[in-house]
Amino acid sequence: MTVGSNLTPTLLAVAHGTTNPAGLAEIGRLLDLVRTNRPGLTVELCWLDRAEPDLPSALANLTGSVVIVPVLLSTGYHVKVDIPSAVAGRPATAISPPLGPDPRITAAVAHRLREVTPQPQSDVVLIASGSSDPEAAEQLGEVAKSLGSIIDATIHPRTLADDRWFDDLPQPCSVANYLLAPGHFNDRVQREAKHVSTEPAAEPIGAHPLVAEVILERYDAAARHLS
Repeated sequence: MTVGSNLTPTLLAVAHGTTNPAGLAEIGRLLDLVRTNRPGLTVELCWLDRAEPDLPSALANLTGSVVIVPVLLSTGYHVKVDIPSAVAGRPATAISPPLGPDPRITAAVAHRLREVTPQPQSDVVLIASGSSDPEAAEQLGEVAKSLGSIIDATIHPRTLADDRWFDDLPQPCSVANYLLAPGHFNDRVQREAKHVSTEPAAEPIGAHPLVAEVILERYDAAARHLS
């Protein structure tokens, strides 16, 4: 059992989850960056699906105050329902907003894109996992606008909820990746990128220093509500 402090709450990061070992490891490396940036802070990791510990189990093993940071890029059912339901009634527990949209996350997306194509095409498709929540679509549009400003390109936001997201795109397109880690969704992006590009798709955002910075900022803002 991990014992938190009323003065320094435990940071409990909750990520989506995957059965892909590389995806689990990448999120683990991201949380290692958070620990490096904030020595002495207790940082725990749990999952919403397909990996353990899950959120209820992780909370049951913690005492003291806790700040939950959703390691997710947008809002949706997990953010609005699953996480609050798991927390309901637990004292001294705060939930931060998800990581995106945020200019630093978008900058990390641009960085990953430039790693595979230093000079992206004038048209870029920004691909995300997708959600039935209309607010998530609005947020992806916000990210697309921000990315276009960074790399001076026309950005076409698409989601994997559309089975043929690559239809009706100008060609060639560079493929920017709005996913956090390797897994099923990223495999699909990498496989289907060939429909619009002669270049590989960008890798997921992953363990990027800017993402670690956002996690700690979300934690700090939520922790103030416990004071």
